Amino acid sequence: MKKDNFIDKFRKPYIIAEIGSNFNQDINIAYKLIIAAKSSGAHAVKFQLFNAKKLYPKDLKMYNLFKSIELNYKWIPKLKKFSENNNIEFLSSAFDENSINILEDNNIIAHKIASSEATNLKLLKFFSKTKKPIILSTGMCDIDDIKKAYNIFKNNDLTIMQCCSVYPLNNIDANLNVLKDYKKNFPNTRLGFSDHTIGNIAAITSIGLGAVVFEKHLTLNKRSKGPDHFYALEPKELKKYIRDINISFACLGSQKKELLLQEKIYGRREGLYAKINLDKNERLNKYNIYSKRPSLGIRAKYKNKIIGLRIIKKILKDEPIYETYIEDFK
Repeated sequence: MKKDNFIDKFRKPYIIAEIGSNFNQDINIAYKLIIAAKSSGAHAVKFQLFNAKKLYPKDLKMYNLFKSIELNYKWIPKLKKFSENNNIEFLSSAFDENSINILEDNNIIAHKIASSEATNLKLLKFFSKTKKPIILSTGMCDIDDIKKAYNIFKNNDLTIMQCCSVYPLNNIDANLNVLKDYKKNFPNTRLGFSDHTIGNIAAITSIGLGAVVFEKHLTLNKRSKGPDHFYALEPKELKKYIRDINISFACLGSQKKELLLQEKIYGRREGLYAKINLDKNERLNKYNIYSKRPSLGIRAKYKNKIIGLRIIKKILKDEPIYETYIEDFK
């Protein structure tokens, strides 16, 4: 997996606002949704580029439904430029080779693969040949399906999204522990959550399991007519969703267990201090250091560990002795 790509550069969860069909085939509504996504704190917007006739050539009912929400491919350059002008990434799922080529012609930054296409190995190989980063949703897939896709994308920068293709999804069916399995079975990939639940709890939970990429549907009005509006978030809700995810991510903190500054100041722990002025390159011994509260630098229990070590900077009398002041302190 490449480091510091368009996702990693943010150093925090990457949020994709799924516009999907919620623009109601009106480019001005699409523009409003892009602005709303940016204002809410999302990093990217995502549309869906498909050909209804190719998806459902023999099913008139489904053809009519998907034709009614089809994105005009001629809008892709306009939507991408509008997104870029508003400092938000433009993404789109593609459902056939021609749609992939259209996105490639418009220099798409990455390819999002919908769950419905995650087992279409021929199409996955076509995606892989673009050499672009891949964001793969895994709804309707078992672990064997995902392993096959993973093998295809071994030369691509890959993000695997836990996803359940139910709209809306009950929290108890989110199966977020699957992320542990993904982490074990698919090294060198990012983890994410394509979130179809109502609310924020599932996303917050997934942070603790390693998810760093999130996808959530966005609408201007839940009461709008269309298949995806009723379970999508309105702009204010998306803003809170993103805020909660970022707070949850911040709570993870460091893997290294250390005392907080407030704990050092107020805790009943002793630290090591310089008994006299110490010059650079002097060695520490039991006569030139002493213990007292608070423990701002190295704790007193490590006194024997630092005896005989050389300091790499001048330390004034009564100044705390920090790890960074000592050569080869481990």
